[in-house]
Amino acid sequence: MPTRMMQRNNIVNGFVLVNDEATNKALAAAKEEVGEAAWKQGHSEEREKIARAKLKDQGVRYETELSGKLDNVDVAETQAKGTTFKKLRVALEQDNGDKVILSADLNSEYAQRLLPKLESVEPGQKITIGGFATKVERDGREFTNHVATIKDEQGQEIKAKENHFEKMQEEVKKAQEPIIASGSGKNKMVMNKVAESARENYSENLAKSISGRFQERERTSPPRLESHIQTQDGTWHSASLYVDQEGKPKGTVFVQNQEANIKEVYPVEYKERESKAGNPMLSASVTREDGSKLYVNIVPNENQHTGERYLSAMFAQKTPDMEKAQTIEGRGGSLKANETMLKQGEQNRTVQYVQDRFAVNPLENARGQDKAKEAQAVAMGR
Repeated sequence: MPTRMMQRNNIVNGFVLVNDEATNKALAAAKEEVGEAAWKQGHSEEREKIARAKLKDQGVRYETELSGKLDNVDVAETQAKGTTFKKLRVALEQDNGDKVILSADLNSEYAQRLLPKLESVEPGQKITIGGFATKVERDGREFTNHVATIKDEQGQEIKAKENHFEKMQEEVKKAQEPIIASGSGKNKMVMNKVAESARENYSENLAKSISGRFQERERTSPPRLESHIQTQDGTWHSASLYVDQEGKPKGTVFVQNQEANIKEVYPVEYKERESKAGNPMLSASVTREDGSKLYVNIVPNENQHTGERYLSAMFAQKTPDMEKAQTIEGRGGSLKANETMLKQGEQNRTVQYVQDRFAVNPLENARGQDKAKEAQAVAMGR
């Protein structure tokens, strides 16, 4: 089923698509119109109007609310220009089976206001996540707070069970005590950095506590073909393929390395193309959070010994300093039907699409793999 990743944009005062070319173009146009200095000041009603108008001009979506059943809460690490960022990821499953993932910087005010309320939500509960900007005055200066909201299916506000704000402030004070004791307590830059780190650590622990409640849930994956390649450094590059109700080939691209704490998810819509040899193929590309490009090609292959046809995914990457993309080498790559697709059988529209376009039967591929395993088991038994 389709998956899209959204992030909170304070100036838009809403949610926008992550790493979407048209969205980035619209926001860049809005920034140019208001000026970089004003843009850095953050939200204002005027800047919000300009940003939303530019998004509409580009024909891209922004949303003020995200709704669905709470499917997962997690923390991911991403890298950009040598800096590591921690992201809060909140997955919602919608009534039609689609998924939306909210991605927010863990050190942001919005994420830190959202987490205590997420703690009050049960796994699988239908909720609506929103937010709004509100002006406050402190010490004669005006500031903007970005408030996170969660409502239940009946539209009632879901509140935090505990006062995590006070607990977070206690952690900040503990972290700042050694700085004050060393005589550097008047260094605002150092004190602010320590406070930011303490708040982020507290929020990460809270997010992981919430995440633990989802690990034991039984999950049924939507029907799809899946491919996984593992490189020498242990990074997994994965791609899925399914056909939606309109007959369009779509999927999700994953990049994951558990040791490096990398977990990136990108929904894609494949383009039907032909190779230089005239063979049918599917192609997609995404811009990763570090600014590099990741390319995926799904192509048919044939086993030279058995004559069996199958699909495989090929990955390539191009960083800003590369002249051309480099193929990602690793183990694996063939696309295999998951359990849900195998149960649906020939009636599944992705199976029908793959048979028509590539003359590949993914169900027969799976049966052949099962037979090979059985034969290997018999041989080992001898």
